Amino acid sequence: MSAPCPLCGAESRPHCSKGGFTFVRCRACGLTRVEPLPSPEEIEAYYRRGYDQFRYSFATPDAAPPERKMEELDILERYGVRGALLDVGSAHGHFMENAGRHGWRAEGVEPQEKARNDALRRFGRTVYAALEDAPRGAYDAVTMWHVIEHIADPEAFLRAAGERLRPGGVLALATPNIDSLVARATGESWGWLSPPDHLFLYSPRTLPRLLERNGFEVLLVRTRRGESRNFLFLMLQAAAHRLGLFDRAKRSVADAVERQRTAPAGKKPFSALRAAEQMTEGLSVILTPLLRVTWSMGLGDEVLAVARRRNTAS
Repeated sequence: MSAPCPLCGAESRPHCSKGGFTFVRCRACGLTRVEPLPSPEEIEAYYRRGYDQFRYSFATPDAAPPERKMEELDILERYGVRGALLDVGSAHGHFMENAGRHGWRAEGVEPQEKARNDALRRFGRTVYAALEDAPRGAYDAVTMWHVIEHIADPEAFLRAAGERLRPGGVLALATPNIDSLVARATGESWGWLSPPDHLFLYSPRTLPRLLERNGFEVLLVRTRRGESRNFLFLMLQAAAHRLGLFDRAKRSVADAVERQRTAPAGKKPFSALRAAEQMTEGLSVILTPLLRVTWSMGLGDEVLAVARRRNTAS
């Protein structure tokens, strides 16, 4: 029998087994988590073996940050926030650099040494190895894009993030939506069910509840298209998993990416996998008007939340 849900205390039931780990889902609130959680040593060993956020796609760490202001910055500024920003899980520094180019005093947190050093080399911004290294009360905004699902103790992590904010500062985060249309359609083959990478999976119901419990006033919760993968790509990924081809497909993408990266300029080899990624992304864009209906129903690929730090002195 699984432990009570850490969010609401209700009973959880087995959801699925994957990669030698078991996911359970709360019968009441729907919070989905790995149980038992892997040890800190197991998690550290996993990331030490070379976790890479770009491993499923032809997007690469050396891609240039977008020139346009990213949507997430506009969302923050809509709530009257501007100034110092801490991007937690800053990876290779793309969002941090984009924020810096658009008037923010941007710093980052990235535990992976290779990614952290790459961001420092390319952009010259301050990047801390751990959240605890960043100064307290120094930031107007803290961002976490696809981070909270990796965290074994999300409540302590959110409280630590709140401590880095100035009074009234804003936290913005996005995370895969366990109640998305694609998650419901693909079940245990859903790509974001990927232990020990992802330990907790949230929804538009559970994410705001977690924030409220840990010192935040929720300002916005909505679902949207996933930033890193279009929904058709997720469906293809799930089909590959069901057919037992997922690991082979992942290796094929990695091989094709390496061939494209090392080919001489102007002589990039054709890749059917790359073409499929571009086609599915294009179709996803064409279908956006229809998809917006599902996003408004809480069925989008990821949950986006914005919350303001409560004034603890009051």
